[in-house]
Amino acid sequence: MFPGPVLFKIGSLPINTLGAMVALAALIGTWMLTKSAQKEGINPDYMVDFVLYAMLGGIIGARLWYVIFMWQNYVSNPLEIFMVWMGGLAIQGGILGGTLSGILFAKKKNLPIWKLADIAAPALILGMAIGRVGDFLTGDAYGIPSSSIFAVTYPPGTYAYNVYGNVSILPMALFEAVGDIVILGILLWLKRKKIVEGFSFLLMLSLYSLSRFVMEFWRGDSLRTVFDLKVAQLTAIATILIAVGLMIYRIKQSNVMQNNT
Repeated sequence: MFPGPVLFKIGSLPINTLGAMVALAALIGTWMLTKSAQKEGINPDYMVDFVLYAMLGGIIGARLWYVIFMWQNYVSNPLEIFMVWMGGLAIQGGILGGTLSGILFAKKKNLPIWKLADIAAPALILGMAIGRVGDFLTGDAYGIPSSSIFAVTYPPGTYAYNVYGNVSILPMALFEAVGDIVILGILLWLKRKKIVEGFSFLLMLSLYSLSRFVMEFWRGDSLRTVFDLKVAQLTAIATILIAVGLMIYRIKQSNVMQNNT
């Protein structure tokens, strides 16, 4: 991720485009979580702390994921690893880090993990969509050059312009945001259908990973490839296999419990 141009300053603290969008995503996500938790019988007061845990874990995971696959950029100056404000976050690592932090928080507060995951799923995918709009505005997560009617020319000062200049490229961040909104719609539709706890969260991971796998073919800034597939695509495949496997396991587990009652 690229922080983008500074929108304004709070004292001497610069607030850039991406930072503002992340803050917006956190506020909306917290509001959604609080409302959903209250309906599901979970203390809504926990949700602010839950979001803080998840965001901290997400930032750490996103940074580590990026650094692992771009280690050559940090060998000469390892201290830059901690300069998150300079950009360099991988959303898939962020999901992993945020999920692990969320699990730790749920265990600490003795909250139902799968139910909490389902509550968090819509807020998470919406937050990711808002974040991708931020990426689009800063010219990050850009696509490849194209003559398509959907291609855009990014303005000076954006990351995409620094790479391609006035060349028209696909705004993949915006496409991914649209895909995330579609996934959000599916989750909200399924909310009324109580399939099994954890299903919504696992479905969200599966659908997002499928979307990400496809869109990576047109990304122009992805991490290095492995076996002719990009790192994000290999991660997406692994995520789909794990998520679908857990979905099947959860459904079978639920059926066994029902049969024993």
